[in-house]
Amino acid sequence: MLDREEAERRAAEFLAERSRAWGPSSDVRIVPEYCFTAQGRFVAPYDHVDYLDHGRDDMQLGGNLPVAVDLSTGSCSFLTWEEAEDMMERDLL
Repeated sequence: MLDREEAERRAAEFLAERSRAWGPSSDVRIVPEYCFTAQGRFVAPYDHVDYLDHGRDDMQLGGNLPVAVDLSTGSCSFLTWEEAEDMMERDLL
């Protein structure tokens, strides 16, 4: 079972790897204060660095699906829309 620190590290590595393919304006980062654990997974929302560090509202992301880390296996993926909607209905996202 992964602890929070290891899960966050894996989520950040997964996001860094995947976001490279998104183009030159894909400077994104996990938002640790919004991360949580649910259903055996560590869920890690993220946003653009210019929004997080400089408050540039025009750089805030919308519609991006958080990274999910399976706490048993360490495997990472993005949440599906169905999973995200379920978490939103439960006020987790």
